[in-house]
Amino acid sequence: MKKLLKVVGLILVILIILGIIFFIIDYSRVKNNETPLFCILKDEANDGGTKIYLGLGYKVIDFHTLAGYDDIKIGSWFMDYNDFEEEMKEYEKDVNYTSDKKERHSKSQKNQKNQKSSNKATNCDNR
Repeated sequence: MKKLLKVVGLILVILIILGIIFFIIDYSRVKNNETPLFCILKDEANDGGTKIYLGLGYKVIDFHTLAGYDDIKIGSWFMDYNDFEEEMKEYEKDVNYTSDKKERHSKSQKNQKNQKSSNKATNCDNR
């Protein structure tokens, strides 16, 4: 009986050590914006390509949304895709603001060009 407990305890210690090593390696890969090595693909979200991976005691979510949100998050098994909704909405708001600003800028440039063209035309007519 004692021998069985020692074997089970040894196996648990080995699994915990492997889990820590795998987490450290995958954590460093995620921080470098790379996909994890020691995880299996669990699910894919229907949002443009987000993938959810499971590791030994941790979860990795690799976001690729249609709005352009592209990030990798690592956390516990209890981490959920919906935990980052606010962050994704904030990104979308920033992207929309930036694209609106660029659109307004390009429209104002077109208007300036049109005004210059019409000024040239009126200057030619005045001669």
